Amino acid sequence: MTFLATGGAATYLGCMNNFRASARRGAKWLLAVAILSVGVAGTNAQPAPILDENAKADVARIERYLNELTTLDSRFVQFSGQGIAEGRIILSRPGDMRIEYDPPVPVLMVASGLLLMYHDRELVQTTYLPVSETPLSFLLEEKIELSNDVTITGFEHGPASIRLTILQTDTPDAGSVTLTFEDAPLRLVKWQVKDAQGNNVDVALLKPQFGVEVDSDLFSLVDPALGYADENGE
Repeated sequence: MTFLATGGAATYLGCMNNFRASARRGAKWLLAVAILSVGVAGTNAQPAPILDENAKADVARIERYLNELTTLDSRFVQFSGQGIAEGRIILSRPGDMRIEYDPPVPVLMVASGLLLMYHDRELVQTTYLPVSETPLSFLLEEKIELSNDVTITGFEHGPASIRLTILQTDTPDAGSVTLTFEDAPLRLVKWQVKDAQGNNVDVALLKPQFGVEVDSDLFSLVDPALGYADENGE
């Protein structure tokens, strides 16, 4: 996926460098490791498991469930090696997602179309990246397919839950996502992102609401810093 056809590689690399600098300064905030995958690829790829007929049927059910998912509005709690953070996630398929952390974490992320906006309120800094750089980008696709572009590397079916681990087929060493579903009825409740260095970040949904009406204005990619100037009367 190309990023800003008029911007070219120099624009993209500049944005990535700005994000990395921001992430280093903001490491104490736990940050968007849960969503953004910007690490250097390692050698963590796992071979695809051999799925029996029951597992294949479950994967097909999950695929149907994800494709039928229209909207999600939920509080979340994020766990990582650096601590705990909370916030709100809003999803409107296809194409739109908003993740806003509670204070003191000063981070807002909005994905719409091909772009993801990463905004740090403390630094008053905004970076735009391709949505394709995020490990959860497949959730925003118009048609979700758990094959071809995505490879299943793990599958577990417990008494009342299903865990499915996937990675991008073209970049298998860049990290993976493990989705956890309650079963009967099927419902997404949690995911874990493992980055290229093997660091894990867990995000659990708290009382998620599915199929609810959401405000499309929440997915605006206009730089929030522009509003700060207005608030200050400048």
